[in-house]
Amino acid sequence: MPRRIVDLSARSEVIRDEPFQMHFWACTPAEFRAYLGRPREFLRKLGIVVPRECRIETSLENHDWLEDEAPDFEGENDTVVSNVGIGAGARAVYRVVSFARDEADTGRIRKSLLHGAEHQQVEARGASKKGKKKKPGKSAKGKAGKADKKDKGA
Repeated sequence: MPRRIVDLSARSEVIRDEPFQMHFWACTPAEFRAYLGRPREFLRKLGIVVPRECRIETSLENHDWLEDEAPDFEGENDTVVSNVGIGAGARAVYRVVSFARDEADTGRIRKSLLHGAEHQQVEARGASKKGKKKKPGKSAKGKAGKADKKDKGA
């Protein structure tokens, strides 16, 4: 059974409100082979229900690497296939992007996160804390600056 199954729609209010689902799961090459053979059934076992009228598309980013590490999707090693699925809901497609890798890479890569786990989304930049919006249009200084550049042939 795949592991590290995460419903990103459940983790984020922002994604939950969107008209699609978003999930992550990790599996072995043999489990990935089972997914490729019967994707709708496989996803249902994870709790992801993709309606019959919704097509499923899968992309494996590094198929050649997986071929070298787990020929025929077999072998007992530390190969993991990470998957992100997004779609269904108001969309007629559920797309899965898969990436094979070594288990040792889990947690190794430093990431620059856009916001902390305690926030739902990136805070608006340039807006005041009271929610005031900037006025549309350009300042007189901005217009003059453009006119000066035009006169200088810039």
